[in-house]
Amino acid sequence: MRFTRIITMLLGGGFALLAVAVFLSCLPASAAEPGGVPDDGGPAAFGYTDHPPSPSAPRIVDLYVDRDFSSQDRQHILRAVRQWNYALNGYVEFRANLLPDTVSSKMIGEIKRTGGWIVARVDSRHPIAQQGEGLHALAVTVGNGRTGFVYVIGDRLGGRDLTGVVMHEFGHVLGAGHDSAGLMAPVYSPGGARCIDHDAMAMVADAQRIPLQQTNWCVPPAYRDDRRPPLMSQR
Repeated sequence: MRFTRIITMLLGGGFALLAVAVFLSCLPASAAEPGGVPDDGGPAAFGYTDHPPSPSAPRIVDLYVDRDFSSQDRQHILRAVRQWNYALNGYVEFRANLLPDTVSSKMIGEIKRTGGWIVARVDSRHPIAQQGEGLHALAVTVGNGRTGFVYVIGDRLGGRDLTGVVMHEFGHVLGAGHDSAGLMAPVYSPGGARCIDHDAMAMVADAQRIPLQQTNWCVPPAYRDDRRPPLMSQR
């Protein structure tokens, strides 16, 4: 059975989760520029702070990535994972896994039982894209705070940067709500989706109950001076 059919059945059959996030777009695809992700996808290019990492083992959040994503798409998802893992600084860590070609409902049940999140590529015909805020979303996160789905509505992306789109959704996976600007703004902007800003990290730190001042976030160029936290060194 196709993976998208299984998740459609789960949604229609009472997979009773709260839709916690949508990344809306009021801009036509032609008006949005790509996010400018560096080739290595590392956080150094974005001027992240560089605080000492947590000395203890991180809490692992497993992400299971749908094979319907292209190889290039998967690289964008991994770049988003790398930025979040650097920002979380050893307190929480995303671990990316690739789903097999055939996914059973039993496997999805096990992922839910163990607290994993499925990152699924769908299109605008999918039920999640045809109801509520999903009507205008690039991606939708549906979950209960512990497990759920990140749906990327592939045919709506246009020229927008998938790294920024899923990085926003992973913020919701971690418990962040929407913000007035930056990564967690409800409307996609190429600049805001480049990296994990202080306000986005503050919401996640609060939700995850980890110390904000020991996590990392990107610092706008205008504030990169000796009065601010040190920038991340090359690694």
